[in-house]
Amino acid sequence: MELHLDCIPCAQQQALRAARAAGVSPQRQEMILRSVLGHLAKADWDRTPMSLGMSVHQMVRRLSGVDDPFSQAKARSNELALQFYPELRQQVREAHDPLHMAVRFAIAGNIMDLGALGDFDLEATLERVADLDFAVDDSADFVQHLDEARSLILFADNAGEIVFDRLLIETMLARRPLEVSVVVKSGPFINDATVRDAEEAGLTDLAGVRVRQVSNGDDDGSPAYDSGEVSSWIQDHDVVIAKGQGNYEALSEYSGVFFMLMAKCPAVASHIGVEVGDIIVQLR
Repeated sequence: MELHLDCIPCAQQQALRAARAAGVSPQRQEMILRSVLGHLAKADWDRTPMSLGMSVHQMVRRLSGVDDPFSQAKARSNELALQFYPELRQQVREAHDPLHMAVRFAIAGNIMDLGALGDFDLEATLERVADLDFAVDDSADFVQHLDEARSLILFADNAGEIVFDRLLIETMLARRPLEVSVVVKSGPFINDATVRDAEEAGLTDLAGVRVRQVSNGDDDGSPAYDSGEVSSWIQDHDVVIAKGQGNYEALSEYSGVFFMLMAKCPAVASHIGVEVGDIIVQLR
């Protein structure tokens, strides 16, 4: 997905939010924001929103001296999601279509996004998404592909949300045996999931599940989603799931990927052809 002009002020807001999360003084926040504004003015806008965002957050981490400004928020998100997990697991098991319900809960977890949103109401979102129609619904194709698959790779999005990804993976494994890979970030980027979050969510305890890391990129913050390694991961698995807006931005040019997300910003919603707040299962 190409950068949209709306992504520029969004990147500014994210930078300020990250500087405040880092706990630095108002004077340091101003310095960081001024530096980010200069960076955005000179940056190459012919890139994906995630690529630009990674370069901005890398700058915030460097100038604030705080490697992971959202570390406490991520831990709280995991704890919150784990509180809901037992009840949601029971609902999935008792559902007429457990897989369909697990997909809905996994998408509802996508609300736990501190990049696109400053805060969120997880409980209200779970209730809303449980009965909300899909704006794009390729779930029948997803089920068909899954029932013919031997391997699956899921590109995880946010901390907290990854707990609901675990529920989806458990539901798919109960349906049929699969070799499963879960991809997380190699280092801090907003509240995106890392190996630590996968561990806290319990994913590393699941038999047959392997956690992989995608690099956050080089010194300019360019992510490694267009690398040969990521391409080979996609080609080597029968089913590919990309969760959330960031992975949509980075992977929407790949074919054969199932995108599961909630549209939370106008740029992504417009690119998909839906409204903000819509939920999507889309095979591109």
